[in-house]
Amino acid sequence: MLVLMNKDNAEGLRRCLETLASQEECRLCECFDVLVMDGHSRDGSDKVVEEFSKRYGCVKLVKQAVKGGVGPARAEVVRYAKERGYRYIIWGDSENTYTPKYVYSLVKCVDNNHEVFSGFTKVKHTSIWSRIFFWYHAYHMLFSCVRERHAPGNNKLTKITVFNKVMYPPSTRSDDFYFSVLAMRRGVRFRHCPEAEVVVTMPSSFKEVKAWQRSRVKGLVEGAYMIGMGFPPDLPPWAAFALLPLAVVALIMAAVMMPSPMNLVSYSLLGVIALAVTWLVIKLEGLAIKAYSEPRRFQGVLGFLGMYLHALFTTYYSLKYLLKLRGERGKLRARLEDILRCFGFDPSLARLKH
Repeated sequence: MLVLMNKDNAEGLRRCLETLASQEECRLCECFDVLVMDGHSRDGSDKVVEEFSKRYGCVKLVKQAVKGGVGPARAEVVRYAKERGYRYIIWGDSENTYTPKYVYSLVKCVDNNHEVFSGFTKVKHTSIWSRIFFWYHAYHMLFSCVRERHAPGNNKLTKITVFNKVMYPPSTRSDDFYFSVLAMRRGVRFRHCPEAEVVVTMPSSFKEVKAWQRSRVKGLVEGAYMIGMGFPPDLPPWAAFALLPLAVVALIMAAVMMPSPMNLVSYSLLGVIALAVTWLVIKLEGLAIKAYSEPRRFQGVLGFLGMYLHALFTTYYSLKYLLKLRGERGKLRARLEDILRCFGFDPSLARLKH
């Protein structure tokens, strides 16, 4: 079953379903069914699904039973899949468009040694902001250590049996991040399938970027409190990245003010930082060539800028919501228990202590 998360994106949903109706070798309704999990859209998304359902009886629409973001919807999807005997769930989004052999390539990649399979992400050019943040959905392709431990929430196949070990926490966003955190701790094995290519989009204005980052980080903090963490585990590295300019300034001042040869330590550290930044920019340049629809020269520099902005947003909003939601930790943990039990799952599947 291929799942499309959707909320007020009727036109995008139409384009997405058209690409799924055009799948080759693994055809719609013969090889896979489609479930549109809708967050109570008001833009006519249900009519789009109804139109496709008349042509393809395996395309179904479910209105999200528990409101509150993607996390609760994923738990509902898993229950739906289990009750109907599906063996695999391909997680997607109505903002995606799929290449003709995406489903076939992803299913073909399934083996007995892994349980979660990520596809290849191509980011569509829409604005300067997609150039800056193109790496976000393709982050698992940037580092091998990441794709061995994580798969994007809008581009992966999971065996249904994996949900006997781990479940998505019902946070408003960033649920796939914590799914990977919990799955890694429970021995779930990930595999990357580069032939399964999906095209995704990024926010196209600063206003949209800001709203995306705010909701993303709010979900991160909610998820941390839900599963039993004191703070999001990616906060320390991103905060360190955000403070990098201050560290560079401090090292330059130390190098200038300290007598030789004591200033050699500062110069050495500045050299290490310069090499690390250069290496990352080169990696991002290579990623843009593979994973961006219209790559240009020096897009690695723009990607590095995007990473720095991402670090600033992550640091600022994490601190904001850690303080704001601190008094609601008990409510968030209770929400996790209530929602997962509502869909028939043991809450321990989405906690650190299994």
